Amino acid sequence: MRGRYPRLVSVLLALAAPVAYAQAEPSAAATGEAAPVAPATDPEAPYNPVGRRDPFRPFTLDIRPEARTQQQLTPLQRYELGQLVVVGTLWDLNPPRAMVEDSAGMGYIVSTGTPIGRNGGVVTGIEPERIVVEERVIDFYGKEQVNRIVMETPREEGPNQARGRQ
Repeated sequence: MRGRYPRLVSVLLALAAPVAYAQAEPSAAATGEAAPVAPATDPEAPYNPVGRRDPFRPFTLDIRPEARTQQQLTPLQRYELGQLVVVGTLWDLNPPRAMVEDSAGMGYIVSTGTPIGRNGGVVTGIEPERIVVEERVIDFYGKEQVNRIVMETPREEGPNQARGRQ
């Protein structure tokens, strides 16, 4: 017990020294200068995140180029890929084309090279009953990865298959 109290006293003195020094300084109102804004040290004060980094946000998100926000987006770039459905494909043509539809029933004709999706996807291939979209994303480690998403036309159910589900 004897060794613990000198440490406690030295800790209390170390904590009280900045407070005594702050009280000895002349106030900003008395000198006519603007007082510097110091972060709140009061434990009851609410947390102010201004000027601080979010500790739960990956730092690699700050590396990502923000060029897409400056350019005008097409209607297909405003949708997530999961919100679009491939209605049909015409792959015998040169260049092949496909039609995708949004949830409101609006149809859009796409061909190879058409930008699609919110993540900067581009249609890279149109095959029978499906289209292939590639998205270039930056992973957690800052490396660029290519995600290939295959969007297929929904299968039509016959009367016997629909009856089996009921």
